Amino acid sequence: MTAQPRLVSDTLATQGAAPGQLAVGELSRRLAAELSAAAMICRDCEHIAGDLASGGAALENLSRLQALDELSQRLHGLSDVLTRIGQHASGEWSMAIEPLLEGLGLADLVVRLRDAEEHKGWNAQAGELDFF
Repeated sequence: MTAQPRLVSDTLATQGAAPGQLAVGELSRRLAAELSAAAMICRDCEHIAGDLASGGAALENLSRLQALDELSQRLHGLSDVLTRIGQHASGEWSMAIEPLLEGLGLADLVVRLRDAEEHKGWNAQAGELDFF
């Protein structure tokens, strides 16, 4: 017998979960949205890097652009897997969300993962360049 995918609303996703707990399916959906947004940013970077490279970049640097393509494919693939986990996860499965978010450096990412509503951040553009 194969489990059939089922969509769980945000209201149902958190029902039955203890305070401070988040249904695994809902967490999976939120993580999938984050990975998908990151893949879109990566795709934009591919186009920009390609435009810059068309100006005469060395062949060795052009071949490194393939890494960006691989990265965006991996991000999309992981997003798809997490989406399917969310569709197949039992509504009874939940976990504490705060330990998962502990030490996560991007405050807006923490907010999006903690909160159930649709966020602009999932359709975000790349921010300003930071050099460490």
